[in-house]
Amino acid sequence: MSFSDILLGIAIGDAFGAGVEFQDRDWIKSQVDFSRLINARNSIAAHLVDKPANFPPAEAFTQNYTPWDYTDDTEMTIGLIKALLSQQEFTPDLLVAHFTKEYQQGKAQKGFGRNGHGSMQWVFDGTQNIEEVRAFQQKRAYPGNAPVSRAIPLGLLSAHLRTNYALINANATHPHPKAQVASVLIAEATHFLLVEQGAPKDLIAHCSAKIHNQDKETESLLAQITQLPPPDQLQPDHYEILCGPQPIVEPRFLPGIKGLPSDAMLTGVCALYVLSHAKSAFEGLKMAVQMGGDVDSLASICTGVLSGKHGLDSLPDFMLENIEGRIYLRQLANDFERYLTTL
Repeated sequence: MSFSDILLGIAIGDAFGAGVEFQDRDWIKSQVDFSRLINARNSIAAHLVDKPANFPPAEAFTQNYTPWDYTDDTEMTIGLIKALLSQQEFTPDLLVAHFTKEYQQGKAQKGFGRNGHGSMQWVFDGTQNIEEVRAFQQKRAYPGNAPVSRAIPLGLLSAHLRTNYALINANATHPHPKAQVASVLIAEATHFLLVEQGAPKDLIAHCSAKIHNQDKETESLLAQITQLPPPDQLQPDHYEILCGPQPIVEPRFLPGIKGLPSDAMLTGVCALYVLSHAKSAFEGLKMAVQMGGDVDSLASICTGVLSGKHGLDSLPDFMLENIEGRIYLRQLANDFERYLTTL
């Protein structure tokens, strides 16, 4: 297992998925053949005639974006890694400090902040403080999926740190039981597949046992997805289990399209489904993107874990050649591997 492969896989899944983020599942299946990156960000939410008053402007999805840039998912994963490398007490506030530092560092280098941030953008812009963001996510019925998308490195830690740090990861920005459980699921899935070398067919049962009695709805969904057919045999009613009501319904985002919403619980559950079926990093990336919706988050998780398990060889050369920050990511991965040897 190479953490360099994992981190590059996270970034590649994130960057490829970002091009078709929040596109309808049917459109993706008809238009994306994975021979090149498609940038359809200028058509996000084009189907919405009457947008809510607080809906992001169209330029929010295209501004400060260049194809093959990774998004907030990878940037915050980097922030989490650097928080661990700091050897300071691992706390929600330490994580927020490193998320902010990584964002500001990118802004200084590029001249603008990275695209893709949700409620954390309010903190970066100074329109809200972190306590206000935490309160917002805590009150939602279904919190956002940022903690899920940055949880992979935690899966390489020892058992006594893994669960505690996964909870801290969620509490940094999304202190909600569903976000906490979803963060634990991804950390445990990573550990099971990459450290324990567990069989993918046993993944869901293993992870379900780790969150027993912590969130009944998540547990119920995990039980249901064990009964689903492989991805190439999924029917419309199966997607209702994996992705919630289809098309997506408010307050989940993005309403009106068929696909995965930006939802912690559904992203975690959907990732486990893909990881239990995919046999290579490229296969996992394709399965994730073909879910539709918030595919950059899902693809970053799945491609990252599967790159750790199977390596990067299955990914097309154009993905490895074009991904942003290869040298930076490899150097950081080497630092993290050295850190792991000290635990």
